[in-house]
Amino acid sequence: MKVFRAKACQSPMRKGWSIMFQHPFKKDERGRSHPFVKRFMYTEQHDEIDILVEEMNELLRVQDFWTSTAKGRAKARYDERVVNAFYNDIEKRTSEQIDSEYEYIHVIGEQGSGKTALIRQLLGIKKECGFLGIGSKGAYSATYKVKDSQHYEAAVSFFTRSEVQRKLENILLRSAEVYAEGGTDYDLVFELLHGDSSFNLRALLGDIPYKARYFNDDVPLRMSDENSSFKQFVDAIKRESEIVKDAVDREGKDFAEGWHKRLECRKITEQMLLAIESRLKEYKEGTWEIGEDDWPISCRLTAKELSSFGPLTNEEEENNGRLIYPLFRKIEVCGPFSFKKGVAICEHACFEYTSTIHDSFKQAASILYVHHGLKQLNIQFLQQLIIHGHGAKVNVCVTHGDLLTSPSCRTDYAKKHAMAKMIDYALKSVSPLMKKQLHYYLTVGNTSILECVHEESKESHLLYKDLKAALVSETRKKQQELHPIYLNLTVSQAFYEAMESLNIPYMDRETCLNISLGEHEGPVPVIASAFISSVYEHFLSQPSGWSSTYHSVTDRQQVIQELAGEFATVIYSYFNEQLLENSRNNWLALYKQKEDDQAYKYSRLIENVIPAKNDIYQQQILMRTVYQLIKYVVEKKDGVLVH
Repeated sequence: MKVFRAKACQSPMRKGWSIMFQHPFKKDERGRSHPFVKRFMYTEQHDEIDILVEEMNELLRVQDFWTSTAKGRAKARYDERVVNAFYNDIEKRTSEQIDSEYEYIHVIGEQGSGKTALIRQLLGIKKECGFLGIGSKGAYSATYKVKDSQHYEAAVSFFTRSEVQRKLENILLRSAEVYAEGGTDYDLVFELLHGDSSFNLRALLGDIPYKARYFNDDVPLRMSDENSSFKQFVDAIKRESEIVKDAVDREGKDFAEGWHKRLECRKITEQMLLAIESRLKEYKEGTWEIGEDDWPISCRLTAKELSSFGPLTNEEEENNGRLIYPLFRKIEVCGPFSFKKGVAICEHACFEYTSTIHDSFKQAASILYVHHGLKQLNIQFLQQLIIHGHGAKVNVCVTHGDLLTSPSCRTDYAKKHAMAKMIDYALKSVSPLMKKQLHYYLTVGNTSILECVHEESKESHLLYKDLKAALVSETRKKQQELHPIYLNLTVSQAFYEAMESLNIPYMDRETCLNISLGEHEGPVPVIASAFISSVYEHFLSQPSGWSSTYHSVTDRQQVIQELAGEFATVIYSYFNEQLLENSRNNWLALYKQKEDDQAYKYSRLIENVIPAKNDIYQQQILMRTVYQLIKYVVEKKDGVLVH
C-alpha cells in the first residue's frame, strides 16, 4: 500500500507555513490519482506547524478518513485548518464584470502591428516610460482606464496554479517527446524554452546557454552554478523520457499517457512550480491577494508615476529568471492619462473570435483594428466583426504607412491609393454580398494611416487627434418606427448553406481536457460562426421590405447590425449549452479515451448536436431549432417574420 506523508514549507508570498502532500482519494483534472496538494496553514510558529503536519499525516495514514463523508468525524478530532486542507477544493474564480462607468474601446491586431505604441501615443505615455502593457512576449490582455486622479493604480490578475501546472506539463511533455524521438540536448532545451510562445519559461526560470546546431560561435551547452536547478530539470526530463519510451516500446502505450501518469514526471512539474513560486517572493510592492493554495490571485499597486510599474511588465532578456509577466492573465491600469475621461482602452493579443470576445465587444463603444502596412489585411476578421453586429463600431488604423509606397512617392494621395488597392485585393476572397457590406463599413468607419507610430511628430499628432474623435462613438438613437420584414422561406437556404460550409476542426486530447474544465470553447466558435455568417448573408442582411421608406441606409444598417448581434448571442448560447455545459463529462471521457478510438468518439459527440450530412431527419430538427432562434430575434427587435 502506498504511504502518504505531508511536509511543511515556508510560503514565498507571505509570512507563514504551508503544507504539501499527495491526496489519497481525490483525482486531478486529468483523472490521475494522488494529485499533489498545497495549502496555506495560517501560522508562523514552528511548533504549531509541526503539530499540524503530524495531524495531517494521521489523516493520511487512517483510510477510514479517505472519503468526503468522513469530514464531520475528522472535524471532531483535528484542527479545522488541517480538515479544510484535506477535504476542501479550491473555489473557481468568477468571471470579471464590465465596469459600466467607462466607455470601452477595444484595440486588436496582429503581433507587431503597433497596438501598444499606438495606445501609448493616445494615452500620452512618454517613450522613456518603462511601463509597456502588452509587449512582444506577453500573452495577457491590458486595459487602461482614464479617470480624474492624482496617481495611477494597477491591478494584475494571475493564472491559477492548476492552469500554470497544465502549461508546464504540456511543455515538459513536448520536450520529452523531442528527446525520446532521437533529439539532442539542444533540441530538448530549445523545445523547453521556446516551444510555447504564449508561456515564456525563460522569463520565469532563466536561460540555459546552448550551442545551436551548425553554428560554432554560440556558447556550448553548459549550466552555470547560478542556474543549476534548471540543469536538474533538463537531466530529469532526459532520464524520464528514456524510461517512458522503453515502456511505450515494450507495452505499446501512448507516450503522452505514460508521461502524464508517471509519478516521477509529475514531480518534475511540481518542482518547477515551486521554483516559479520562489521567484514571486522578490516582488514585495503592492497589496497581494493569495489563495488557499498559496498562489497569487491578484496584486494591486499605487504610484504617482506610471514608470513605477515598469518592473512588473519588464521583458528585458537580461532579467530572465526574475520576471513574472508570463503568469499574468490580465493587467488593468487607471489614472490621469491624456485622453477623454471615462474611457477604457482594452488591448488584446491576436485571438480567435469566441463567445467571450463577442460579449466583450457588445459592451464596446468602438473597436480599433490595427494593421501593419506591409502585411496582408485580415479581411476575414473584419468580416467576423460585421456579421456579429459590430460593423458600426469598426475603425481601421494602418501603421508604418511610410512603407505603403516607394520613397520617391510618399504623398498622402499615394498612400491612400496603396491602402485602397490593399483592401480591394483582400476583398477578392469574400462573397459579393459581404464585399458590399465591407465596402460600406470601411467607408463609414474611420480609416487612418500613421507613419511614425513609434515616434511623436506633428503629422502623427494631428492624426491622433482625429482618431480620438472617431474612436469614441456617440450613442445612436434607436429608430423605433423602422422594422424589417422577412420571409421565412429564406431560413432553409441559410441553414443548408451553413451546414454545407461547416468544417469542424478536430480537438486534440489536451483541448478536450480544457473543454471539460470550462477553459476552452472547443468547436463552438467554428460551428456558431458558420451559422452566424450564413444567416447574416442569406437572411438578416436581405429583408424583403421595411415598415417605412423614409429612413436612410445608415438607419437600416443599424437595425440589421442589432439583429446580427442578438442572433450571434443566442446562437452562441445554444451551442455552448448543447456542446459544452451539457457535455463536460463527455469531453473528459474523450480526453481519457485511447487514441485509436478517439476520432470515432469525437465524431459521435459532435453528431449529437450537429447531425451528419446524410442524416436528413436530425437536420430537420436542428433547422427548426435555428428557425425558432431567428424568429425570437426578429420579433424581439419588433421585426416581422412572414410565414
